[in-house]
Amino acid sequence: MTGDNLGVDFTLRSGLGSELTSGLPLLIESLARRLRTRKGALWYDPDYGSYLPEYLGESFQDGGAEAAAICELDLEEDPRVLNADATVEAVHLRGVSLRASVTTQTGVIDLVIEASSAHTLYPPEIEITPYGVG
Repeated sequence: MTGDNLGVDFTLRSGLGSELTSGLPLLIESLARRLRTRKGALWYDPDYGSYLPEYLGESFQDGGAEAAAICELDLEEDPRVLNADATVEAVHLRGVSLRASVTTQTGVIDLVIEASSAHTLYPPEIEITPYGVG
């Protein structure tokens, strides 16, 4: 997969620098930003974001299944994502590890999502990394 049609955007870097980001890195950055942002936090786009930050830190009595369902729904809110399937890999104190398979127009992208609020109250720590391209 080349990452064509996944968009191009500016990414701010430390200091005053910025650079163009495109393809898979841009998609991953965008999805992580969506999952870190509490739904309703942006006055100009109240539907943007995720309920995942509110869910982190709860007891995960369902084994993290609700976190996986939340991720699927929120990942599919990105217009580049046609379908998302997430499964729980592990449940941690105030966090969860998920594997997600995201289908875009350019192919299937397999991701690892690490979400935790163990060290901070807000924003949560949510990292997304690819573990393969199908």
